[in-house]
Amino acid sequence: MIGYLDIKNGCAGDMICAALSGCVDVKEVERHLKKVKFPSTYDIEIRQVTRAVGHFHGIKANQFIVNVEEKENERSYDEIVSIFLNSGLSASTKNKILKIFNILAEAEGRVHGENLDRLHFHAIGQTDALVEVSFSVLAMEQLEITKLVASSVGISNAAPATMEMISEIPVILRNIPFEISTPTGIAIVKGLADSFGDSPIMMPLGYAFGTGTQTTDLPNTVQFVYGKEVLERAETIGIIETSVDDMNPVIFEHLMDTLYQAGALEVCFFTGTTKKSRPVFLIRILCKPEHREAISKIIFQETTSLGLRYREENRIVLERVQKKIKTFYGEISVKFGYVAGETVNIMPEYEDCRRVAIEKKVPIKFVMQEAVKTAIELDRQNRI
Repeated sequence: MIGYLDIKNGCAGDMICAALSGCVDVKEVERHLKKVKFPSTYDIEIRQVTRAVGHFHGIKANQFIVNVEEKENERSYDEIVSIFLNSGLSASTKNKILKIFNILAEAEGRVHGENLDRLHFHAIGQTDALVEVSFSVLAMEQLEITKLVASSVGISNAAPATMEMISEIPVILRNIPFEISTPTGIAIVKGLADSFGDSPIMMPLGYAFGTGTQTTDLPNTVQFVYGKEVLERAETIGIIETSVDDMNPVIFEHLMDTLYQAGALEVCFFTGTTKKSRPVFLIRILCKPEHREAISKIIFQETTSLGLRYREENRIVLERVQKKIKTFYGEISVKFGYVAGETVNIMPEYEDCRRVAIEKKVPIKFVMQEAVKTAIELDRQNRI
């Protein structure tokens, strides 16, 4: 599962938890939180509020509030480490939580010029911050997020520790008269995010907005979206085009065969009309950039063209696998296309279907239909 955090307008620990709370079973997360002996008694309150966005309809967002009963003093970094090491959480969960607090501690240590063993936390060492970090990690685990991408981070009036932590994070500097990204929020993002940038391509399964108590002209929200990653492959291809109006069309079959042998990915012929109402053929070839020279040479040798147009474009292709399946008519190769691991396209190979149709003396359309039907059934049963 892949997740995306949109934090362009800032983030805080409670805002991240608020967004995640709209996507998980909160009671189940709280069950795991009980494995930690937090310093003070607390309860989690989740409210739904509306945040205005200019002249448009407001955004419904969650607020995540940790109500702590006792008044707390500052807490050392070593105390925080002990709280989680002595908890009943799994080893991997402990490591993720402690990674986040280590990021915080190192930043605070640089700001105050102190070693970690002498470092004391104030706000970020309180029970509410401990719960926010723990909740974030446990929520990601419940959703089985294996890859988390975050947007650039909105920053304004940042604390010194925040500035220390954003040295390797893309940020957007905002002109807002108060802090919009807190040290806890930045540490959670830095500790959990695998990369920063635009949203990954995914098939969304859920989303939610989280907000804090402050209101701004910007929508003071964090958005979290999760879903299945689309396993597409991006690549660069070359496109060669030329127009001919004085060539015998019977040559096209030979030209097409020759171009495919030279590595062309796709060859197309389009008819049209040019000056003086003369018929014209547009020849378009898709190829790998490294095949441009060889394919251009063939066009000049085999056609009457005096010039070519060439450009490079990006294309996205599905994950594809070719498999041989046994059908009622015989063995046929079938190409499967996948999105996020799910089969979305099934296409039998024409030459196999043609061969079988000739051998069995049946219409080729019957062979192709039978191949698709058999492939769908086998795919559903996970037998291929």
